[in-house]
Amino acid sequence: MKIEVKICMGTACYVMGGADLTTLADYLTPHQAECVDIKGIPCVDSCFDSKNKKPPFVLVGDVMISEANVNKVREEISRQIEELSL
Repeated sequence: MKIEVKICMGTACYVMGGADLTTLADYLTPHQAECVDIKGIPCVDSCFDSKNKKPPFVLVGDVMISEANVNKVREEISRQIEELSL
C-alpha cells in the first residue's frame, strides 16, 4: 500500500513554496520513492480553516503539513513508512 502525498497547487501554496515541492521525488531515497504516490492537487482547503498555519500545505496520508518544505515532507514520509513496517 502506497502513502499518498498531495501537494497543494492552489495560488497561495504555489507562490509560498509549493512550486518547489513539485520536485519532491528528486529528494526521496529509492525506498521512499517506491512507497509513495505524489500528486499535485488544486487545493487542500486548509488556508481558510487553519489558525496559525501557513501555506504551502502538503497532505501526507492523513497528516497535514503546514509551511511545508522538502525536509518536513521527507520526515513525515519516513515516519509513516516506519509505522507501516511495525
